[in-house]
This record gives sequence, structure tokens and C-alpha cells, in this order.
Amino acid sequence: MESFWAAAVFEIDRSWHTATTTKCERMNQSRDRRGWRQGVMLRGCAMALAALSISACTEHGITNPNPIPTPGGNSHPGFDTSIYPGDATMSAWVKPASPYKWVGYYLQAPCHRDPSWMTQAELLSGAVTCSRTLVTTEQGTTDGIDAVTKTAAERFPAGTVIYLDIEHMDSIPASMDAYYRAWVQQVLADGRFRPGIYVHKANAAAIYEGVRRAYADMNATGTAVFWVTSSSGFSIDKSPDQVGFAFASVWQGILEVTQTWNGASINIDVDVAAMSSPSSP
Repeated sequence: MESFWAAAVFEIDRSWHTATTTKCERMNQSRDRRGWRQGVMLRGCAMALAALSISACTEHGITNPNPIPTPGGNSHPGFDTSIYPGDATMSAWVKPASPYKWVGYYLQAPCHRDPSWMTQAELLSGAVTCSRTLVTTEQGTTDGIDAVTKTAAERFPAGTVIYLDIEHMDSIPASMDAYYRAWVQQVLADGRFRPGIYVHKANAAAIYEGVRRAYADMNATGTAVFWVTSSSGFSIDKSPDQVGFAFASVWQGILEVTQTWNGASINIDVDVAAMSSPSSP
């Protein structure tokens, strides 16, 4: 099991724009957010708590699949890949060269050590390790602070959704329940961004209820934005609630597939969202 924070999903159906300058030339000095900068991902500290479930892992390459499903009005295809693929590859995939409208943006954390998406190198996580012993109320609060701090440093706009990734568990221990509830409450208490949860379908109902309680304890209305993963019945022309939960705003349905668009290949997970940018304020 591992967790990640995900805070910003770039929109990629327009020209290639990103927003910061400190690490790579890919970051536009004008800090123009019209392009990609609309969501985020950051892997956190709850790895190896239980067996990871990776179903329907497709390993063969796909080159411009045909026919491409036509997304409906409530279907916005996107993808995530944990390591930044490079400027040329990302530019090659800009819609309509690929069917994807958005991509996840990973922040570094104990369970996601790669910093390639990030631009504020001085803010990267240091000595904290990825361990099940970190799954506590106190660590949930600490990681919530870290998530909002990194998201703000990356200059995402107020109201951006930050997703906490909670991978599949055969059962949800009390320590994990305490961890994610504390994380959600810290993001709420900070007030700059909104909490989101990435969760396997098998655990979605229970964690949705836990998050609802976390909101109630804070006297907050609504609930987090949910990104549910399940391979069963997935297609990018479906709406996320067809995963089986009305509260699902994003559905991830294909894992670890290499696709080639416009001559550029990336190993990705494939998603569909109910909105053009799953982290937009």
C-alpha cells in the first residue's frame, strides 16, 4: 500500500504551457496557467501497509489505437505517469494528437521520491522514509501540512484539489483510518486547497464514509473529491460514476500501459474525469 498527494492536473488540450522556472526550461516564465497546471499528485508515507492490488496490468505497447472512443460531455480522458516524460514528449501528446485532456502532476514525498515534475527543489522531502509506521494521526497532520506547502510553492491556484493516494487494502486498519482523516482535516483547516482521495473500488465506500465523518468533525460541508480505480468495464468514453459510485469524479481503469501518440511513447495509467481538469478550483 502506498499513499501519494496529487495536486494538479494539467490541461493538455491546448498549447503546451506550464508555470515555473527554477528547474527546467519547460516552465514558462510568464507563469501562464492556461495550459497544464490544473491538478497535482504527490506520493506520501503509507507504503507496504497491505498487499497492493494491480489488476488488469497491460504491458503491451499501443500505437495510435483505432478506433478511439469518443468521450461524452461528462467524460474527459487523462493520464498519469510518475516520472516527467520530458518536454518534447509532452508537447507531442497535446490534444488532438492524443485523446487526453489532462495529466497528473506529482509532488515528491516519502513514497514517491522522484522530483521530476516539481520545480521547487529546495522544498523536497528529506529524511522521512516510506513506512507503515508512519500511518498515524500525527503523521496524517504532518503530511497534510507538507502537501499544502508543496502545492502552494508550486504556485497552484487557491482551491486546487490535492489527492491523497490510498492503494488497495484487504482490510482498512484503524491506523490508516486515523491517518487519512487527519490528512483531510489538515487540508481543510489550512483552507488554501481542497482534499481529494485516490482509492481502489474495493475500499471506496468505507473511505468515503470515513472522509464524510472527517468533514462532519470539522463542521465542514460537502466531502472530498474522489478518484476511484477499477479496471472492470472501463473506457475513456464513460463517465466516472459508471465505476459504481455516484461520488466518483475520476475513474482510473488501465494501469501501466505504454502508448505512442505522434511518435512519442509514455508508460501511463489511463483515467477519465467528470471535468476537464480534476483539480481545478
